[in-house]
Amino acid sequence: MCIKDNQPFRIVEHEGFRELMNEAEPRFKMPSRWTVARDCLKIYGEELVKLKKSLVSQRVSFTTDTWTSIQNINYMCLTAHWINDDWKMCKKILNFPQIGSHKGVAIGKILVDLFAQWGIDRVFTITLDNASSNDNAICYLKKFLSGPEAILENKFLHMRCCAHILNLVVKDGLKEQHESICSLRNWKMVSTF
Repeated sequence: MCIKDNQPFRIVEHEGFRELMNEAEPRFKMPSRWTVARDCLKIYGEELVKLKKSLVSQRVSFTTDTWTSIQNINYMCLTAHWINDDWKMCKKILNFPQIGSHKGVAIGKILVDLFAQWGIDRVFTITLDNASSNDNAICYLKKFLSGPEAILENKFLHMRCCAHILNLVVKDGLKEQHESICSLRNWKMVSTF
């Protein structure tokens, strides 16, 4: 329940939950939050092993993005996308590490380390936004992802994020129309008084 419903481990200590469980099954012995945490970590470990095994034989595509939190801490999320043996599209967040900087070589090194941790050497594509640091990250990665597993010598390794491109196009279009939009806003404000 804690995993599926994203509940805190301490829910087992909440009075309402205890009353509900007592009503549902009075003989149920309520575990401590420490037991729930331990059980969840055990499940995580088992699922991690299964996921690693399933990724080893697959050609995997990735999406990743970096950002800085309000506390000025840099983070990166790495998501894997692949088609499993049953021809179903699969997607899993593999890592959510704190990173030192948004520089391309730093991002590239982290990705190489993460691929090694997961035992992944068959990378199909990596989707990133259009930041110049990501171009540098891809150049760094191409050195490590070359060889017999590279598709077309990694010529198409870097996929540019369509949502990011569309966002940039709309922003540029709105800049061109800024005067017209301001005039319409001002006219509407004047006409309502």
